[in-house]
Amino acid sequence: MYSLNKDNPSFFDKSRLQSEFIRQSSVCHGCRRCFNYCPAFPTLFKLTDSKGVKALTLDDLYDVASQCFHCNMCYVNCPFTPPNELNMDFPHLLEWGWLLLRREKGIPLKERLYEMLDMVNLARPIAPAMVNFLESPDAPKLKVAPKSFKSTFKRMKVDNPVAKVVLFPTCLVDNFFVELGNDLVEVYSKLGIQVEVGDFVCCGAPMLDAGDADSLKRNAEKNYSKILRYIKEGYDVVSPIPTCTLMLTKEYQYVLDKEQVKVYDAMEYLMKLKKEGKIKMDYKIPLSAFYHAPCHLRYLGIGYPGVQTMRGLKIKVELADKGCSGIDGGWGLRNYDKAKVVGSKMMEAFSENKADVFVTECPLAGMQIEKASGRKPLHPIQLLKKAMGNDQK
Repeated sequence: MYSLNKDNPSFFDKSRLQSEFIRQSSVCHGCRRCFNYCPAFPTLFKLTDSKGVKALTLDDLYDVASQCFHCNMCYVNCPFTPPNELNMDFPHLLEWGWLLLRREKGIPLKERLYEMLDMVNLARPIAPAMVNFLESPDAPKLKVAPKSFKSTFKRMKVDNPVAKVVLFPTCLVDNFFVELGNDLVEVYSKLGIQVEVGDFVCCGAPMLDAGDADSLKRNAEKNYSKILRYIKEGYDVVSPIPTCTLMLTKEYQYVLDKEQVKVYDAMEYLMKLKKEGKIKMDYKIPLSAFYHAPCHLRYLGIGYPGVQTMRGLKIKVELADKGCSGIDGGWGLRNYDKAKVVGSKMMEAFSENKADVFVTECPLAGMQIEKASGRKPLHPIQLLKKAMGNDQK
């Protein structure tokens, strides 16, 4: 395990970083299972083929890491990750190198601006123009909501709740996909779950993309302490977007050198309560759905709870299984020339599919789907809401 903690002395151990880069690259060089996952691996193999693995330098690591958008699919599909004796963890190795080397080489202004999602609410009148400036010209455009989710949130009192949750609303829901937050609160409340909205800051994914180790740790410390406090008060913490769930649950242990805390994916939490017999979702909505599993959901290792939920609603679900969307936490919106190549197979699949609805838990992947098909996909929680309404009728 590599520390992404900028206050850990091992974070600055360049000798170990280079040695580990050479060791793991030698495994990748001989395997090449990930050759077509993202631009990082073609860049790596071009280097190893031309100069040999043992000649790799930290500048080579920086070149490879600059092409990585932290989807973690190389980890999910690697046959040599722990407990294998080769102990491969290439994505976290690249993250370590990226954060350390960006600290020395500097962070471009555009990257600095893009990581300031906590400031959108203060600059909402000019935020749309700023987003348009930061994104690639041909990328799908994030649409800034007129008002934030947190500013319009109305607490729904639930008598004798079966569970109490604090929602980590995420910057995306708070500033861009407000309807998703509203739908989640409505569905949870109708199922007897009391929902409060937590006082969190950005999960840190944009800081990781930018290579900003200082801001990443600062946000992680704030959120980690609040998660612990909410859990101590008897709440479970829930996040509706897999990228943010991944940061809170998986990445903070590296950033803070602390044990993981459990934050639930929104659909995972509903399946948990259903299995415990605390809620029932006996609704039906006979539709066909074409589903994209977000990379970060797959890395969480919790299965596909959204698909389980939909099939319980009698929805006929087909899995796209055409790889990454290429957007991953907003990286692709700023590097769309690469993102559209990475996401091309997925986009083609959705452009040709005739299912009644398209579904994914990741609204950023959803932007790629909408760009390819002209149809806006839904989050599974939104289909559950429709099923509830259909049942009432």
